[in-house]
Amino acid sequence: MSPLRALQTERPAWLVPELFPFESRFVEVDAVSVHYLDEGRGPVLLFLPGAPNWSFFYRGFIQALRDDFRCVCVDYPGFGLSAINPSETPTVPGLSVFVEAFIRTLGLKDIILVAGDAGGPIGLGVVARHPDWFTGLVLAGTFGFPLSDYPRVRRMLRLTGSPVVQVLQEHFNLLIRYTAHTLPMSAAERDIYLAPYAGRAARRNPVLLLADLAGNDAYMRDIEEALQTQLNHLPVLLQWGDKDPVYEFLPHFQRIFPHAHTLTIPGAGHFPFAEAPDEMIGEIRRWWRTVASAPGQRRVS
Repeated sequence: MSPLRALQTERPAWLVPELFPFESRFVEVDAVSVHYLDEGRGPVLLFLPGAPNWSFFYRGFIQALRDDFRCVCVDYPGFGLSAINPSETPTVPGLSVFVEAFIRTLGLKDIILVAGDAGGPIGLGVVARHPDWFTGLVLAGTFGFPLSDYPRVRRMLRLTGSPVVQVLQEHFNLLIRYTAHTLPMSAAERDIYLAPYAGRAARRNPVLLLADLAGNDAYMRDIEEALQTQLNHLPVLLQWGDKDPVYEFLPHFQRIFPHAHTLTIPGAGHFPFAEAPDEMIGEIRRWWRTVASAPGQRRVS
């Protein structure tokens, strides 16, 4: 993957500063314009969205935490404000390589990964390949291991890649509209969340990525092995909705990281970032204060 270089790109007028009070930045990866946020100073929080989410999904976290952390969030190619790469179908391993290149370009180090849904397998792939880049993990509603022991989840993800679902998504945007109406948003926020997916080409990418999550067993085995052998020393915060109907993987992560701090959120489902932001933001602050003050902890500023 070629180096990234800065672009002068305007963000769309519909992304009003009242609801997205950040500077939109753009870089180029293999001739594809990529949108990201870089707000605040301090220890680096790298937010990786799931599918079909984009940087708008993390707006409340970034606004609340940028006084204490450097908050970075990138839209994958074909998601959010990033351009579509017409030569590539989004895959978990491919987007993991993209995130790796993005990190190198910004020169990020001592990173705390914040990831949910598909952002977990994408980001944990980078963590497995470069454990020295990371100082902590914040995981919510995601996984980092093969789905061979979770056939129900695998079947559900494969269904999203079926021809029927892909046609419905491309023509009617059903998946993204359903997600938007399950998240606590105002009508104006919902319009912004949906706006990047007005065209058929952009609508394909979320279902293609979700379907790809069902496979990649070798890639996921490498991640799990790294988590168990190279990364089990990392400070870990697990934040899980106790009503998550999709990823009931909290016990699996607790076995991998018996030292992890866990916040179980009563009543929250698959998107606790949207359903319980205040609880999660407060817990991130408390957890990191404890981590940073621990004897022998590498000092991050």
